[in-house]
Order: sequence, then structure tokens, then C-alpha cells
Amino acid sequence: MFNRSSIAALSAALMLTLSACSGGAQVSAESSTSTSATAEASATPTPSPTPTGYEPVLIRASIDVDNRSKEAADATLKAAYDALEQYRRIWNAWIQGNLEHTSDEELLRYVDKSFLEDTKEEVENVRKYIEETHGPVKGEVTFSNIDPVTYGSMHDDGSVSENTGATITFCEDWSNVRSAEGKKFKPAQATRRVFVVRRSEDNAFVVIKSETLHDGCGDEADATSEATAAAQDE
Repeated sequence: MFNRSSIAALSAALMLTLSACSGGAQVSAESSTSTSATAEASATPTPSPTPTGYEPVLIRASIDVDNRSKEAADATLKAAYDALEQYRRIWNAWIQGNLEHTSDEELLRYVDKSFLEDTKEEVENVRKYIEETHGPVKGEVTFSNIDPVTYGSMHDDGSVSENTGATITFCEDWSNVRSAEGKKFKPAQATRRVFVVRRSEDNAFVVIKSETLHDGCGDEADATSEATAAAQDE
């Protein structure tokens, strides 16, 4: 059986709309230095087409986003959401038993090359899980409290590329997920964070990392984390 934390992107109910979320801007340095970025002008970017089916496609921003305008920041968030939605859509297809379109070339359309080997391992874990349990997972992981933050990257020469990606933090709820035999997973919530990035070679936004920040969501999550930390110190 595969680890539940490896399939955080599964949620047919996930609605990632730019108007429903608030975003900021920050710069994450590729070297040891970082600097902040701010949004200045206000505009709404043209929505990009929504991918359908199981095959991954390259996600790009609707405009040039390498500047500090509010329009560029919004377009970055829209592309980041599209990339995350594609990540969710394809994970959902895998869990439902459709394991086509998993060649290296196709996987690299929505995950970064640094995340490729981990993704291929996850595909194999899903395949083994379905074989062992004689069927796919039923039910949906739901998401709430979605909070995006755009970032940029500083290069070795000190120059900065604006809006190279975004981090999206959200609450993940597994309460309604069951195995093919109807066995319910332990009800649990976790606060997760997904990173998406604009690849310089083709300007595509892809997922580069997915991680669990802590168990639980909201105030109870903070309390749980503090209690766990205290117990580890004893």
C-alpha cells in the first residue's frame, strides 16, 4: 500500500479559482540571497484553456510575467493554479485505475525534472496498490483554506526573474476516502504545501515539490504541532 501523503493532489472537488484566494509576492533566491517582490498595477489576465482528460499538457501564463506588475502576479497565480489542478486531475486518473500517459516525456509536462523520479515511483506504488487491493480508491480528498504566494528567483549575477512560480498552502481532508473493499482510511487532516515553478527552457509551470507541513488544519493543527514538538523534547 502506498503512503497517503504521496497522493495529496487527489481531489475531484478541488476548485482553484483566483478570485476565491488571496495572494502575495516574495522572492526565493536560487543562490543564498533573496529579495522581495511587490505587485504594482491592477489587471485581470486572460484565462488559459482548462486541460481535460488524462493526458498532461504544458501550462503557460497568458502574458509575459517577468515584471513586478499586479497583472503579471495574477497571471502567475492563474498558471500556478492550472498546474496544480492538472496535478490533481492526473492523480485522480491514476487512483481511478488509468495509468496511461506516464512516460518520462509526458510526466515532464506537469512535474519538474527534479521531481520526475519521485513521481515515477509514486506511479509504480499506485499500480501495486491497485493490484493488491483489486481496485482503485473510492471517494475524494477535499481541500480548503487555499492560500497562494508568488515568488521570483535571484540568479548568480544578482539579477532577479520575477514571478517564476508560486507556493500554494491548503488544508487536505481524507475523511471520505475508502479502499476498493470499502475500508475507510483513518480520518485525518493535514496542512500541505505544493510548489510550482516556471521552467526557463519553455516557460511552463510545473510542480516541483509537495510536502506536508503538519497534521491538522487551523488552530488545532498549531496545537498538535506544539504538543508533538514538546513530546519530542522530553
